[in-house]
Amino acid sequence: MTAVVLALVASLGWGASDFLGGLTTRRIPLRAVTTGMMAGGLLTAAAMALVTGSPYPGRQVLLAGFIAGLASMTAVPTLYKALAIGSMSIVSPISATYPVVPVVYGLLRGERPSALQLAGMALVVVGVVAASYTRQGEGGGKPQATGRSQEAEGPAEMPPVVPLPDVGEAIAEPHPAAGGEHQPRLLASVVLAAVASLASGTVLTALSSAAQADPYWGLIVLRGVALSGMLVVVALGGKGFGVRPRRFPLLLGIGALDTVATGLFAVACTHGYLSVVSVITSLFPVVVIALARVFLGERIRPHQGAGVAGALAGVALVALV
Repeated sequence: MTAVVLALVASLGWGASDFLGGLTTRRIPLRAVTTGMMAGGLLTAAAMALVTGSPYPGRQVLLAGFIAGLASMTAVPTLYKALAIGSMSIVSPISATYPVVPVVYGLLRGERPSALQLAGMALVVVGVVAASYTRQGEGGGKPQATGRSQEAEGPAEMPPVVPLPDVGEAIAEPHPAAGGEHQPRLLASVVLAAVASLASGTVLTALSSAAQADPYWGLIVLRGVALSGMLVVVALGGKGFGVRPRRFPLLLGIGALDTVATGLFAVACTHGYLSVVSVITSLFPVVVIALARVFLGERIRPHQGAGVAGALAGVALVALV
């Protein structure tokens, strides 16, 4: 039961941080959002270790944390870029398929959820997909202005579109003009969401291994590796962060929120099966959809409400065991 509760709270934090990250990436360069998020995450992870008095567990946390950090360098920018250029109601369910990686890993390592848990896990996945599904053109609500553009931060950048996403910029494109409408790019956002899903599954699988030694130090290694990599990418790009210092608190806050949620996931893995915890945390698109409904005017269809109810019923089944 503890693992289920922690996983549910983690899904709330991930949903909120992903919504804020995707929305912020519509306004300022992705490299700034990603690097700021990583910096906020590292500070938060260090604070968590300090508050809990968690001692350094030794080298056993390094390899898994390093793998998680490298995968995070791909997962975060591709997800935020997909959310920024696509429809959140389409990107979120694709990115929520990440439990495939940790579930397969957990089963191969001998985890054996009960039949009732497996039924609940299946119901969660089906419910999330149903809640997140919208036909093209249905989910956007009224067109939304993107707010202040990058022009307010400095000279507008006009990088060329590249055929494959770069780690630091994903698919590069000019930022929308001030007051312009957000025009979703379906194919590019779907591809990026799929890449983000595989990378996220790798992050959480590796982090669950590090958590067996210490979840907080696993987070420190993860965020430290990812932040170091992003700083190298920004330095090699030669463009700087492209954002004014007054934006830094928001970016650090997004990273803090995401890292607290990830820490809860790591702790949950020490109390229950990785396969079960990873499926419960996949509820985060429901949070994204709810926030998109409130702040962006995206509509929630009847089948989406039914999907939410089904997903929550699946959580209840898992929690009964």
